[in-house]
Amino acid sequence: MSPKRRKSVAASSGGPKSSPAARSTRSKSKPDSDLAEHDDSPRSSSGRLTRSRAKVLEESAGVSSSKKKRRIEEESPAATTTTSTTATTGVMHREGHGTLASRPLPPIHPPTTPRVRKSSRIVRLEVDRLQKLTLWRDKKDDPSTAAALPTPSDKNMVLGMSRSIVRVSSPPSEGKLISPRTGFVVSWDGATKRAMIVTLSTYFKKKPHEPQPEVHLPDKSTVQGRLIFMNRHYNLSILEITSDLPLQVPAFGSAPKYGQKILALSRDENMSLVARRGAITWSDGSFMWRNHYMFVDCDVPEGGVGGPVVDSCGSTIAMVYRAGPGAIIISISIICTFFEMWKQFSCVARPVFDVDLRSVELAGVSLREELSVKHNINGGFIVKRIADDSALEHLGVRRGDVIFFENECGTSLPEIEGYLLSLGWRYLQGMKKSMVLKLEVHDIEGPCEETITLPLKFSVDSGKVYFSKPLYNCPTLLVLISRFYPLSIDKCVEFKVVRWRMA
Repeated sequence: MSPKRRKSVAASSGGPKSSPAARSTRSKSKPDSDLAEHDDSPRSSSGRLTRSRAKVLEESAGVSSSKKKRRIEEESPAATTTTSTTATTGVMHREGHGTLASRPLPPIHPPTTPRVRKSSRIVRLEVDRLQKLTLWRDKKDDPSTAAALPTPSDKNMVLGMSRSIVRVSSPPSEGKLISPRTGFVVSWDGATKRAMIVTLSTYFKKKPHEPQPEVHLPDKSTVQGRLIFMNRHYNLSILEITSDLPLQVPAFGSAPKYGQKILALSRDENMSLVARRGAITWSDGSFMWRNHYMFVDCDVPEGGVGGPVVDSCGSTIAMVYRAGPGAIIISISIICTFFEMWKQFSCVARPVFDVDLRSVELAGVSLREELSVKHNINGGFIVKRIADDSALEHLGVRRGDVIFFENECGTSLPEIEGYLLSLGWRYLQGMKKSMVLKLEVHDIEGPCEETITLPLKFSVDSGKVYFSKPLYNCPTLLVLISRFYPLSIDKCVEFKVVRWRMA
């Protein structure tokens, strides 16, 4: 049996075409067959990669790479232009570094700290700067201050006093933290850059070994203050500072009036201005022979003690004496007389007048009606308390009596206090012989009415304590050197042995 002859490649290619079913079966089994039919490169009929086909593919790849290289060379001038432009732009940014336009834009919302690497210190510093910038731009007043200053004119009025209001604090003394308070400028010398600050002295001490108070200025700098005078009756202190920041003395108005609209100003712990709007109430009060207190209906925050109280025109008319609801204030006329007296005489003199009073005009309707109908009294002052063994008690004045001052010294208690200070001024000027006070006393329990003459004694306070030796070696202390007599003994209650020396 003769072997079967194999068909040649040419014969197989020239043979009859396969059926459509066969072609579809073959295309499914060989997906690259269609691509092979369109390829111009020689390949075997079986679709396998031969040596000759591989050589042709390498040559075609070389041609395509050369075409790509020529395309890159043609596009290289544009790339060079772009690179030069970028370089120029980078130089411009470097030249503009530090200008307003080079600063980054602030975020619309409060920035959140991005997740950065710990080694990226520059990014962290930039984030911190943006956070501080956002906080500074979004800084707002507290709600009470915003309500007290609703209009631009109110804000401008308060800003005009910015260089007059400071904050005063003292380091802890004997383990007790002294609460900060506010003060304002009463004297400024631009040549020497020295200013006088008046504030309250409730916690200040006269002992030389205790630290001096610190004064915080409007630009948030801190300077050392020097306590140069302190008065116990008014609880007022005068501090001296040296400031590179120019300060200014506020405009001082007249004495405050009952029912007057006011603004109480102070500074908080961040040295921001704080304002409270209110009015002076139609009431008075006295405590421990201090008859000069007035009250306001606003709640002055803690730290507002010693701050100025201004009227609608921006003039200072009082000082805050005690903070909180129904805060207590002191008339600016008393403070100005106090400061000018110390400035001229280096001391403050006041008559000894140990009695607490209450104004009849501010009493209730029922009491006023009784005084008017039964005793024909429509003014004067009611005695609330009188010191034991005092000159007034020896003259027959009792609690509940109504007294009138004959010398037209005023109709309100702050005006009475101002009149007493004016008598102290006259005393320091040498007018000592005719210093008496005439009072008309009405006994509302009986028909008694009498005019008495009170000889005045004066308490002179120099505001200083001098030690001749250290405390631990000194059995006798030389206290309160002054050339005025008599001196108030309440300045020496903390010492056992006291020796007076007259100049």
